Amino acid sequence: MTPRIYFFANFGNWNRQPYGGGEIGNRRTLGMMRQAGYDVHLIEKYNRVYKHTRTDTIIISCLMIWDIVKFFCILLFGRRKNSLVHIVGFYGSTIYFERILVGISHLLGYQTVYEMRGGGAVFHYQNDSERYRHWFAATIRQADYIFSQGQENKSLIDSIDQGKHFFYYPNCVMRDFCPKEYPSKPTNRINLLYFGRVAKRKNVDVVVDAFNLLAAKYSNIYLDIVGNCTEPTYAEEIKRRISASEFTNRITMHPACSHDRLKEHLADKHFYIFPTSEPREGHSNALTEGMAWGLIPVATDIGFNRAIVGDDMLIVKQLSAKAFDDIVANVVDSGKIQEQSERAYHRIQSNYTEDIVYNRLKEEYNTLFSLCHTTRES
Repeated sequence: MTPRIYFFANFGNWNRQPYGGGEIGNRRTLGMMRQAGYDVHLIEKYNRVYKHTRTDTIIISCLMIWDIVKFFCILLFGRRKNSLVHIVGFYGSTIYFERILVGISHLLGYQTVYEMRGGGAVFHYQNDSERYRHWFAATIRQADYIFSQGQENKSLIDSIDQGKHFFYYPNCVMRDFCPKEYPSKPTNRINLLYFGRVAKRKNVDVVVDAFNLLAAKYSNIYLDIVGNCTEPTYAEEIKRRISASEFTNRITMHPACSHDRLKEHLADKHFYIFPTSEPREGHSNALTEGMAWGLIPVATDIGFNRAIVGDDMLIVKQLSAKAFDDIVANVVDSGKIQEQSERAYHRIQSNYTEDIVYNRLKEEYNTLFSLCHTTRES
């Protein structure tokens, strides 16, 4: 009997490019499940609503209720034997919804994986209400297995349920995106890049300001910004900053592009500037993909950035243009651009490729199905 996975997650609109790391990651996980030969039954979560008006809140509430009914009916008439339910969660404001789903799966007799996507779990648990902590803890205790994008969540899970089965499951760079050999970089210029959403919590203004400081010192430094403008007012502010820059002729802004086109942007870049302060930042796809192409990451200590980068010298101590300027200048002045670039490339090759993560995921699922069989036999 082929092992079956009932996979509840948000995949976005299948006719469009996925929006954000969650949808991208879920589609990748789905691909790996199918590649491993599992019988995957999708239970698709409602598509996100981009505005937060009262009408949108009512729509989301109705969609959540429908998802709960749909989830219950599919599992009620589903196959328990040699099956798992895999629920992708983002906790925070959705923990109450996710608690109900985990409870239904448990009530109907399924072994349940609760996957913690994104970051901010510890922050929410420490700073949200007592009611929130109760629901989050109940979700963790009732789930049979916990998957997490970051090792940083393990201590939180252990504090709630000591010895809970915990599997570290990072994002990865897909094999058709990752270069097979280290991509050599130009030696006559220094290229900086930001790619991702152009949004206030991504602090693209800090990227521009840091570049201005660096451009005043180095005549051969250039900046490219690639991304979709999800906040029009903020995007206009960034464009004004670029126009007002003394070095505007060395800054180029590009719209969001396909993954194939993105490779062209990454191939000749030396640094990836990542000043995110997004509280839900987890394992950034952009960070991992940039490093895969030999970009030296300079990032804030948000989400799982520190663990992914693997070098505290490249993590800013405060969110400021000067902090980013100092780190980039230190690498340039030390003559270690090539060394640090190759190190970033090899770090991805050793830890975050699709093949590495796929093999770990398949091994983990084989273990879980074995545990399911043992539990039912006993």
